[in-house]
Amino acid sequence: MIPRALLTLAIVGYSASISASGGYITVNQFLRECRQDMDPCIAFVMGVVEGARHQTRERLKAQPYAFIVHDEPVCLPSDWNSQNLTSVVLGILDAQPQVHEYSAVSGVLYALASESNCYST
Repeated sequence: MIPRALLTLAIVGYSASISASGGYITVNQFLRECRQDMDPCIAFVMGVVEGARHQTRERLKAQPYAFIVHDEPVCLPSDWNSQNLTSVVLGILDAQPQVHEYSAVSGVLYALASESNCYST
């Protein structure tokens, strides 16, 4: 569990970046900041996941990490933790420079959607 003070610092740090970039953090900024400090990075990824889950909680409640992206369900392994989710996101986004100008929220959702296992048995 991330301590409340650390989460507050993460939010404040990302808020400062938001105002500098004209309204949102890009994937490129997100990756750069994650290389410097992983704790706020993990908090950001989990915030995106929880925000996405909140929108579809009743529909996909059987999956702990499940949400909808572009009307398609995204389901992630239930044994993943915040570090696993963040590592997957960083690995995918690092390897995809064409998405580096997207918003970091969109990038996180894009990366996790590419790992979906909703239809695997």
